[in-house]
Amino acid sequence: MLDPAQKESLIEEFRAYLDECVENDVEESDTETGDTPVDLHSLLAEMAALKNEIRLESRQFKAMLEEMRQFGEVLREQNERLNRELERAREQAAAGKRQAERGLLLGLLDLRDRLAAGVDAGAAHRPGFLARLAPAESRFADSLAQGQSLTLRRVDELLDGHQVRPLQAIGQRLDPHRMRAVGVAAVPGQPDGQVLREVLRGYYQHGELLRAAEVIVNKKD
Repeated sequence: MLDPAQKESLIEEFRAYLDECVENDVEESDTETGDTPVDLHSLLAEMAALKNEIRLESRQFKAMLEEMRQFGEVLREQNERLNRELERAREQAAAGKRQAERGLLLGLLDLRDRLAAGVDAGAAHRPGFLARLAPAESRFADSLAQGQSLTLRRVDELLDGHQVRPLQAIGQRLDPHRMRAVGVAAVPGQPDGQVLREVLRGYYQHGELLRAAEVIVNKKD
């Protein structure tokens, strides 16, 4: 058994051995890497410099984000303005198209009125004695009337294809929004203001008035 003095001596020797090993490891590490010991002041300075650099980059990033936000706002405003201009252009184009179509349809209605008047006149015509003596002229007149009837039918088909419908006026009460009274007549037993006949037929398209009817209305007095 070891006495306390020997134990203490052995412990001191072991402690000295450990200290020597630690010093040798530190010296070998410094020799291999060639690094110099870092003091606390240098470390704090580097951390302060790094913090300033991060703060500067953060400010630059915020400034860039603000510029991008403003740029996005400008793009949004320009896009909205462009959409409004495109919508206005579409509306103007549609209005111009409707106006042009309206003008063509009114011209077609005028042509129909002339053709209808010619067909009605041909149907009401009764050839006289001299006309019956010239059958060639009668056949020519009949062919002309048939041609007018075919043309009138074709015009009606074109109007129907554009959704143009005649306005029912005869027997109706005068409607100043759709009809225009161009004359009066007194017919017993008929209510005052009733349409008796049409001088010019009215038409509407897609539920909207295209041409007002010109009519003769009943007036008792």
